[in-house]
Amino acid sequence: MVNTRVWNLIQAAFRNIYPICDPVIVGFENRTGLTGAAVGVLLAALTFEPDPISSARLVVRVPFTAVARYSQSLSILAENGFLAEAQPGEFRLTVRGLSEVQALVNRMRAVMAESDPLPLTRSERLAELLGGLVNACLSAPSPPGHWSINLAHKIMPAPTPPLPYAEQAFSCLNAYRDDAHLAAWKPGGLSAAALESLTLLWRQEAGSLTEIVQRLSRRGHPSNIYNDALEELRGRGFVEVDKSAYRLTDSGAQYRENVESETDRYFFKPWDRLMGHEKSELADLLEELRAGLSSIHGG
Repeated sequence: MVNTRVWNLIQAAFRNIYPICDPVIVGFENRTGLTGAAVGVLLAALTFEPDPISSARLVVRVPFTAVARYSQSLSILAENGFLAEAQPGEFRLTVRGLSEVQALVNRMRAVMAESDPLPLTRSERLAELLGGLVNACLSAPSPPGHWSINLAHKIMPAPTPPLPYAEQAFSCLNAYRDDAHLAAWKPGGLSAAALESLTLLWRQEAGSLTEIVQRLSRRGHPSNIYNDALEELRGRGFVEVDKSAYRLTDSGAQYRENVESETDRYFFKPWDRLMGHEKSELADLLEELRAGLSSIHGG
């Protein structure tokens, strides 16, 4: 329970950093004419350096998004001179692209440093504890593997100033959570679209094909992908359908609960390296940070 509480506080603190950086990102989008999706892919390209970025590599971490959606962003970035195609489907940052994305990251981190609500010693201690947790995840045996966290860790800044370091540590831990989730569900053989549809039903956030398509429109898939996904779930006995309404079966709920518990098992395994009093201290610092950040932007 302590691990879960700390993780929830990490996510809450991370969310409260977003509004501080939003003006920087919006200014970048306005100046360059790039969409938010393209900016996200541009930032991802920095983590792949010196290796090329491609739709195939992007979909490893987020297999729920359509490859075509990634390809569209990569093409936009290439057309605007941020990326250059090294070989079909694979892109590298241009000199301009590297300069622009590094300047964007540096500006966001400068704003974070200026907005740190914690006293310096408290913020440094938070960064120290988070850094230890990230290192524990990096050195943990597989499964779950380290694809996502290794990429996030490549752009880890210096520990001073501490808040940008803490923010990137949050990114690393989110990435490791993705690694854990992938390791938990992929052996079960469900497609990505079927798992995400199952998750919406499990959370009671959708109950029909129409609702699932609406909720997942950001993924860029046509509706037939989710129709096929629901048929896949029916074939596994995970859902039942009455007219147009889909209902999770007991076996479907159990399967999804098992994925969640296995994700937690993989994800929290390295956290045992933190002593109990360190986790309590980390929780206190995270709550202090969340409250301080919230007061800045009124969240």
